Amino acid sequence: PSFTQDSYSFVMFENVAVGYNVGTVSASTIDLNTNITYLVTTGDQKGVFLIDKVRGQIMTAGVVDREEQEFYHLKVVASGGSVTGEAIVNITVKDLNDNSPHFLNAVENVNVVENWKNGHIIFQAKAVDPDEGVNGKIGYSLKQNPQNLFFIDEATGSVSLSGPLDVNTGSYQVEISASDMGVPQLSSSFILTVSVHDVNDNPPVFDQISYEVTLLESEPVNSRFFKVHASDKDSGTNGEITYSIIDGNVGGA
Repeated sequence: PSFTQDSYSFVMFENVAVGYNVGTVSASTIDLNTNITYLVTTGDQKGVFLIDKVRGQIMTAGVVDREEQEFYHLKVVASGGSVTGEAIVNITVKDLNDNSPHFLNAVENVNVVENWKNGHIIFQAKAVDPDEGVNGKIGYSLKQNPQNLFFIDEATGSVSLSGPLDVNTGSYQVEISASDMGVPQLSSSFILTVSVHDVNDNPPVFDQISYEVTLLESEPVNSRFFKVHASDKDSGTNGEITYSIIDGNVGGA
């Protein structure tokens, strides 16, 4: 048997229904009273395709996923009795936007300090999309942006500060979204928890600039006769205060 072509090329989209007609091959023979049958011999290890033995029509026998394999190189044999002929069938699978961008984790945490300036990058978001072309091109945005204190680069996914953070708030919940450019547009999101930590940027402040006190010279040793008070706006150990005398203590009195 001789095929009408040495090789055939067919193009199809992924995710078509089982039984979809991919294309037809045809062979003939000059021998009389010979029935030709067709068979795929190599190139389809997972049995994604089947061929009508009589008509040479190639159809899908299962799900065709471009992300799993985007090109098939099949060898088809036509048998006419004890003799055979063969041809090559190349099948290209085109992409559909069937995958949403995917973040590795549903929740992420990052630690920041309260005095970082606007524009300081605090996190790098990264999503992947196995689709090709615009179907796999990702743009980033913020679905939840408390007090508009954060900014995300649409192209790179880098998250930076756009306002001052309040250590008294403790933490912020920022929802980051990744969307592809396909039709229909697909997206996914995750929550970034931004924990704000105190930096020791406030000195202790006394409640008065100066104090005056009078005591008798007969005051016993170890008598508590006066108390000073200072406060510190920092939190945690940064706001803990200790007192000492650094000058004017003549004779260690």
